[in-house]
Amino acid sequence: MFKALDLYLLRQIMPTLLVTLLVAAIILLLERMLRLLDIAVGNGVSTLVVFQMLFNLIPHYIGLALPAALFLGVLLAFRKLSSQSELDAIQSSGIGLSRLIRWAVILGLLMMIFNLILVGYLQPISRYAYRALLFNVTSGVLESGIGEGVFMDLPNGYTLRVEESRGAGRELFGVFAHQQKEDGTIITLTAERGRLVTGGAERATSLRLFQGNRSEWSPGATSADTVSFDVFDWPLNLKDLIRFRVRGGDERELTLDELLRGYVANMEAERTGIRPGAVNPQDNPEQLVPPAAVAAELHGRIVFSLSILFLPMLAAPLGIMTHRASKSFGLVLGLLTLVVYHKILEFSEAYATVGGMSAGPALWVPFALFIGGTSYLFLKTEIVAGATPMQRLEDRWTNMTGGLIRLFRGSRG
Repeated sequence: MFKALDLYLLRQIMPTLLVTLLVAAIILLLERMLRLLDIAVGNGVSTLVVFQMLFNLIPHYIGLALPAALFLGVLLAFRKLSSQSELDAIQSSGIGLSRLIRWAVILGLLMMIFNLILVGYLQPISRYAYRALLFNVTSGVLESGIGEGVFMDLPNGYTLRVEESRGAGRELFGVFAHQQKEDGTIITLTAERGRLVTGGAERATSLRLFQGNRSEWSPGATSADTVSFDVFDWPLNLKDLIRFRVRGGDERELTLDELLRGYVANMEAERTGIRPGAVNPQDNPEQLVPPAAVAAELHGRIVFSLSILFLPMLAAPLGIMTHRASKSFGLVLGLLTLVVYHKILEFSEAYATVGGMSAGPALWVPFALFIGGTSYLFLKTEIVAGATPMQRLEDRWTNMTGGLIRLFRGSRG
């Protein structure tokens, strides 16, 4: 009997969970795809790069949609059981809410482990890969080519823009370059066309300009010095431009192992007063991030993942309803609670990242309050006979809003 009941409950949860996860991920990806297509078209790169970037965003959006999918799956399953009086029949046979929700909690445990793997290892690597691709596109350089219509900052201090780019970004037309030095001197280069040329012993890249002018203006000068040229080879050093930074410039790019290693090293350094020396960023990327950011990111990932385990205990009481209850009250209240809790954790993590307070109290205190409130609501729903706590809360809300409406109508009359 118990096995059939557990399977029946899982069959009620899984369709909503999977559909919500799929729809939410697709909507988020489509919204980002439109922005990435604008960037790709503006820089003259292939749409294949856009799909590569979207592929790297999938772990991030799955992590965002996973808690909501689990919550809605459990809530709508219990709402269906209660609205069709199936829950009354189950409880009348002696099966309590704790036993009925057991497999929903096990499902939450599996989702928690999956989310730990997702945010601990998949998201950091895919986030770095996405940013590397975005850097190559927005910097205007992709496969040693220059995109058109974008302002590109070069290593030599110039800002470069081309009107038209052909031949994988190597044949350029309408070239404009601008540099302003610290003393106020302004140097401007314009040319009808240009070509990327790679050669020499070190395979250095230069921009060969044709039919152009070089103007230099200094503060206090009445006019600019202008020199015309037919051909001019301009060294660019594009190799430095297209080299993206090593992984670890952001704490969100660190894996769970690296965060834990950095957290332990920072605690040891705080205790002994000896900071780690120079490190290889490839081997110790966590040392590139401030200690407060490492601690906040580590605590944040653990707290977010552990919160998923308790979502079924929150969703089940909110989904149980009587025949005279509103069908949307529990759903709206539950989604509002999730959003507020998520924003509190985000704010606490951001505040701890900048050193506003210790990451432990900033994140674990809201988590403890969430667990305490969820456990209280679940136990009251299971133990107290008669109307559920949600039904009583809805009745009070209805009485309060009704009183305010009557008061407002009376004052108008």
